Amino acid sequence: MGLTVNTIKTEVVCQWSANIPSTPPTFTAAGEQLSVVPSFRYLGSILSEDNTIDNEVQNRIKQASAVFGRLRRRVFQNKNLHLRTKVCVYQAICITTLLYSCEAWVTYSRHIRALEQFHIRCLQRILGITWRDRVPHSEVLSKTNCRSIEATITQHQLRWLGHVVRMPSNRLPRRVLYGQLHHGRRSAGGQKKRYKDQLKTALKK
Repeated sequence: MGLTVNTIKTEVVCQWSANIPSTPPTFTAAGEQLSVVPSFRYLGSILSEDNTIDNEVQNRIKQASAVFGRLRRRVFQNKNLHLRTKVCVYQAICITTLLYSCEAWVTYSRHIRALEQFHIRCLQRILGITWRDRVPHSEVLSKTNCRSIEATITQHQLRWLGHVVRMPSNRLPRRVLYGQLHHGRRSAGGQKKRYKDQLKTALKK
């Protein structure tokens, strides 16, 4: 028994280290040309050709917003439920959806800002307050006993880092984490943040 590739459903994403060329390369399988797309979904995450998580973050916010909306009347606006119960449901379902696969994210300030805005907005709705009440974000987090999104992502990444470090040296995740490129060099000018840079920042914090 062999693997048969469905060329109609198979798509290719080329991730470039520098500028994206105007004419994408061509790939063929079984004599048929495969579609080259700017992004596609793989294992629940969106992979983009520009090596950023911009589309992934927007997709995570969209998915978490849909989950919050489905539970809004039955749970978050239910006066018969205790605030602690509402927050537990929010963290177990909405936050889990929002930060799916965040262990592998390389975040910039724009990503954290968008995620924090969604997080605070949801907590404000759970508490029944609006921006007119002028309640600081720190007080919103304190009343709900929640961490900020930045702190939560850092915690998840450090937990994953510890898991990888404790792996045997022959395991692929550990080899990739400690691996170095033998050829090539980074281009001049401003550099994109690497995953190792993200982990170093988390460890310093």
